Amino acid sequence: MLPPRLEAEIEQLKQAFQIQVAEDPQFVNLIFKEFPLGSAYNLDSSDLLLRVPRTYPEAGPDMFWVDERLLLKDGRVPQAADSFETYLDRRWRRFSWHRSAWNPSFDNMHSHIEFIRKRINEQR
Repeated sequence: MLPPRLEAEIEQLKQAFQIQVAEDPQFVNLIFKEFPLGSAYNLDSSDLLLRVPRTYPEAGPDMFWVDERLLLKDGRVPQAADSFETYLDRRWRRFSWHRSAWNPSFDNMHSHIEFIRKRINEQR
């Protein structure tokens, strides 16, 4: 069973994204299909994995994962993205990018997606 606030936010995000939900005991895994990446990368889009703690919104998501083939256009590995992890029977490139803080009164899945978009677009 999804945390109620997370369930409501996923429904809102489905207006803009195709999202697959896969639950495990400690996390709700959200896969955003064909998430747009921007011109700095060798792929135009990638599936984006977010692992949301079951204690959401008290604890927020940390890091994110994309297609293992993702590189910068010049062939370099993006900053803090040199690790690979397997979730949901798939190998992912982990972006070890962390928010400075998570405030459940202010932050939500929408603000986390914006954090990811901003960081992706800052990458050079």
